[in-house]
Amino acid sequence: MTHHVIGLDLAAEQSGVAHPDGTGLITAPKKAGKTRTLGDDLNRLSNAEQAVTHLLEHYRPQLVVIEDYAPGIRSAAAHRLAEISGVVRLACYRAGAPLALVNVKHLKQYATGKGGATKSEMATAALKRAGLEFPTEDECDAWWLQAMGLARLGSPVVEVPALHREALDKVFWPMAEAR
Repeated sequence: MTHHVIGLDLAAEQSGVAHPDGTGLITAPKKAGKTRTLGDDLNRLSNAEQAVTHLLEHYRPQLVVIEDYAPGIRSAAAHRLAEISGVVRLACYRAGAPLALVNVKHLKQYATGKGGATKSEMATAALKRAGLEFPTEDECDAWWLQAMGLARLGSPVVEVPALHREALDKVFWPMAEAR
């Protein structure tokens, strides 16, 4: 059985997307002018919602996997990321798409075996385990999120050691049944 899983590495500046058809891309909001307005912020959120809604309608995924909020980070970028993540969560809810939230440490553990891995180590693990190279770190992280979801649904796309797979048990996985 083929499972449709979308991996989203959300970020304030640009987000990585791993599509169920094996393609990936980067989405970046249009840069605001020197003085950012409420209208700029609302436009950015509206664009994010439309993009995710389109993905959900097009692919009808059994599961969407994103990184959960990182505790303790306080910055303007973190606030923008929280807004984007909220919009994505709401779009998934409205579409009836099950959503899994993965702690960044568990993502890194699954990919590399260690929760404190660097972006470079994540990319090296993708190359070593799957022969994949990504143009950006965001696309790489999105692919690893998708790989975790596929492994959880019983369709792993990469073999990882048992220590890595333990990360799957640390994620709250929603019911992800065929739609």
